[in-house]
Amino acid sequence: MDDPIHLPFKNGKGGVDIGLRPIDESSWLEIDHLFSEEIALKEKLYLEKKDQVLVTSPNSQDIQKEVLNLVLGHLKNHHNDSYELKTDTIESKRNNHLYYFDDFQDPLELASLLVQEDLIIMKPKENIFYLDAASLCAPTRWSLKEKFQQSLSELHQSVPGYKDKIDSRVNTIFTNLPDQKIFERYNWSIFDSPELFQPISNKSLVEIKNTRPEELFIRVERQTIRRLHCSKAILFAVRVHVNPITAIISNKKAIFDLIQAIQNLEENMKTYKVIKPFEENLINWLKSKNE
Repeated sequence: MDDPIHLPFKNGKGGVDIGLRPIDESSWLEIDHLFSEEIALKEKLYLEKKDQVLVTSPNSQDIQKEVLNLVLGHLKNHHNDSYELKTDTIESKRNNHLYYFDDFQDPLELASLLVQEDLIIMKPKENIFYLDAASLCAPTRWSLKEKFQQSLSELHQSVPGYKDKIDSRVNTIFTNLPDQKIFERYNWSIFDSPELFQPISNKSLVEIKNTRPEELFIRVERQTIRRLHCSKAILFAVRVHVNPITAIISNKKAIFDLIQAIQNLEENMKTYKVIKPFEENLINWLKSKNE
């Protein structure tokens, strides 16, 4: 059983928080042993549910190409042993796939098949950023089709406390984000399923299931943001990690932190994260593992 790589609930953190920190270019994208499995999922979703996982505005081709070139440059500089780039093709040696550039109508689709992250482009218009194009194969209970072309504020309008606590600050950060700088932040939640593809229709399932605490999973989103040099759009790269909650039972500090993080959530956030149906049983179970 793999230990969780990221524990964003450390020290009881759990509510609405910007939580950005700068990272080096070399740390931008995560490529690990789950690469083949997660790329296979993307390919399956593109084949069966493409309209749910890929959206692009009619005038987004140039921005998409900018994202693809940025990804290719990063892979060449930091993961050169895993890819072979030629004029009209790129080969991913991790899963032995050869991609022809001309096979893709949307450059963003090709870019998404080279990395485990989802890729979301927010385009500025009068200092307001709108969802202009995205490949989102690991949604955390939201609909890409419904969110398409919404502003940053509209995307988060259902998040408790977002508008009052951080909305204006986030817009300011996006407007003033310097070129060549990359920042990361984390979200966490607890799910009753390890599946990466969790559309909004899955949100109610846990409310009617009698899920035992030991069958739950910790779901962590690692989000990175950076400004695209030419278009001045903002690129979100989002990697989702899922681990059984039992993966932390040997880590007493992590158990204590998770208990505190859940208890520190406001009631409306517990409802939003769909934690309330199993909160009491989960807290008691975690406490029993920390005795």
